[in-house]
Amino acid sequence: MVDFLQMAAAAAGFGPALALLYFTLKNYTFPSVEKPYFDDRKMFAFFALGVVLGMLIFAFENWGATIAGVETLLALILGFAAMEELMKFVILNFPRFQRKIDTGFYGLSMGLGISSTFTFATVYIFLLDATNPGALEIAIVCVLGFMFVLLHGSTTALIGIGVARGDAKAYFAEAFLVHVVFSLFYESFFIVELIQPPFNLLGLGAAAAVVAYEFLKVHRFSYPALVRDAKRLAQMK
Repeated sequence: MVDFLQMAAAAAGFGPALALLYFTLKNYTFPSVEKPYFDDRKMFAFFALGVVLGMLIFAFENWGATIAGVETLLALILGFAAMEELMKFVILNFPRFQRKIDTGFYGLSMGLGISSTFTFATVYIFLLDATNPGALEIAIVCVLGFMFVLLHGSTTALIGIGVARGDAKAYFAEAFLVHVVFSLFYESFFIVELIQPPFNLLGLGAAAAVVAYEFLKVHRFSYPALVRDAKRLAQMK
């Protein structure tokens, strides 16, 4: 049973992360374009770095959950969001990555790497604590885990795009805001002593809407705009 839970958690974490990485970036590398906008080796190196960071983030958040009450939840949400987004900001804002178009794409890769192990660990712990989880429970938990894939993928991509554009602080602020708003809605689902079922489902739906919108915005608008502006600047030189 434990082996099955591990496989289910791994599929929930790594499957969506890798699928979104391919789906989002396939139009910016060979064979879709003659000259790729990023180096595949660096792309997977950032994903691997994210895998390690995801476990560290999960360890911190899991520790915080053991001491958190409703009265300290807001402080923890703000603290963890600030810590996680600052960590991403510091790594992606190294001088060697500044004002380089490929940094925007590496941000997505690192974020999806973070989400893969964070989601794996989160889903696995949920399933392990459940009593004989059935197919419905596993499906629900996997859907919850997918929200974290969208969260870390979109927020880290935003920071990377900001660094590539030379406007890192503004994009960091947006990523931080998205993280906080998502966490507030998401955690409201679990505070059943304050928000009784089924009304707590509204918070969960709002959390899903926030990260789904943000990821779609990055995919449909932010990346095309980054490439378009980079081409225009190259033509002006």
